[in-house]
Amino acid sequence: MTEQEFEQMVEHLSPRLMQMGREFFGSDTEAEEVVQETWLRAWNVRDRVELTDAYILRIARNCCVSMWRGQRAQVELADEHSAVTEVTPQEEVEEQENSEWLQSRLQRLPKAEREVWNLFYDEGLTLEEIAEERGTSVATIRKTISNVRNRLRKDIRRHFIGLRHLLLFILIALSTGIAIAVIVSPPGRVRGVIQKVLRLPADTTIYDNVEVMATYRGDIDALYRHIAFEMHYPESALADSVQGRVFVRFVVETDGRLTNFEVVRTPDERLSAEAIRVIKLTEPWVPAKNRGQNVRCHFVMPVYFRLK
Repeated sequence: MTEQEFEQMVEHLSPRLMQMGREFFGSDTEAEEVVQETWLRAWNVRDRVELTDAYILRIARNCCVSMWRGQRAQVELADEHSAVTEVTPQEEVEEQENSEWLQSRLQRLPKAEREVWNLFYDEGLTLEEIAEERGTSVATIRKTISNVRNRLRKDIRRHFIGLRHLLLFILIALSTGIAIAVIVSPPGRVRGVIQKVLRLPADTTIYDNVEVMATYRGDIDALYRHIAFEMHYPESALADSVQGRVFVRFVVETDGRLTNFEVVRTPDERLSAEAIRVIKLTEPWVPAKNRGQNVRCHFVMPVYFRLK
């Protein structure tokens, strides 16, 4: 995404994010923090993921939860002349945890309340649009969102604050042994040993945010040289002067294999199959890592088709 496209998205979605923040906190000050934090995180991942309206709304929702957990990062959206503070791996992991926790709590809600919440915070509909769709008043929709929000606040306090003492005790009990193990062994090996001893199931989660992103085994230039060398422009698309970028989303497995291909956006379906075919030829990749352990992760990659 270019800076101009990003600025257009900021102008388009900022009023909607502001409304979300107001509905969640009832405060313009905190709503502005939600907007700033959302755009900062979006800016920092713009080269790794495709920024859509739904993706931005999900970031904003997770920011609201993070602020209620007391993990607020004091950052401001930088302009083109100022430095941007990178989101740390810890913050990315915490955001993933926030999202998973929130989804588990939402699944416990009555269906009607969950649908209203998802329409507002995931699909980005306004209160008026939701009220019209469900055949009720704006006041009723606002009250429903408020009830869900207050219930989530109580769960956040009970879950994350109530566990603090237990977590502290566990950390004190394990810290000495783990510290020694980390000194003498790589973190990934330590984690593997712990999983084996405790018979923990392997982590099969497909992550969007990881500490170390999966990469092609060469540099980015080598990747696109490889693709350009292997690509065969579909003859019918060539004859019709079809060109553009195909965005392909796939999973990089823990052993570097590429699986679960899907086309996110394409100028023409005739280019899609060729884009997937040439990406498959680039495996194996270097897998992503969390805490020193290989993990599965999503990757979105553009493949360029240009007429000569």
